[in-house]
Amino acid sequence: MRFLLIFLLTFISINSQSVKIKSIDIASKMNGVSIKIYSDLILKPNQVAGWFNESTSWYYMTIHQAEGDTASLELTKLANPIREVEVIKVGESLQIGFRIKVPVENFEFYFSEINPELIAALRFPLSDIIATLESDQSDLQNNIIYKTRNKPIWVKVFYFTGIGLTTSGLIAGEKQKGWEAAIGMGMIAVAYIYETFIFSKNK
Repeated sequence: MRFLLIFLLTFISINSQSVKIKSIDIASKMNGVSIKIYSDLILKPNQVAGWFNESTSWYYMTIHQAEGDTASLELTKLANPIREVEVIKVGESLQIGFRIKVPVENFEFYFSEINPELIAALRFPLSDIIATLESDQSDLQNNIIYKTRNKPIWVKVFYFTGIGLTTSGLIAGEKQKGWEAAIGMGMIAVAYIYETFIFSKNK
């Protein structure tokens, strides 16, 4: 009887043990976002629940019988299109929220039986993915145009001329005592110093 009581107490203690959430890793994918949750113990499917609130654009994940450093977890490095992470301790559960600028169409959880980690795969509607890609591409093109227009022409000239002279000098070799290599490398160095240390500071 005593052994049975000890066994039951041990079983209850093990099963009621809280899982500590150690860190969160967010990675952008072509069709959504991958969120990896690292813990000290292996999570079970019946411990995790998730849902997306369309009115607030927040995706919530609740991990039952879990705890963690909420302040540290909220400092998780963000990845587009996730804008913010919020972690709240609710009773014996830990609720993790992700504010997303693209609606979540569906999601799946992937549990590991070997490593104490959980992957939440959030998938976005195809139309929103295309719109986001077009917006990012437009911003990139505008940024390139802006930088090109503001960079002095002589910097480009120095780069191209310097590369040409350096190549000619190296081909000529020591026997012909070509001066092109030294002048070319000097022009490249001047352009690089100006672009890196002067032009970038004046933007």
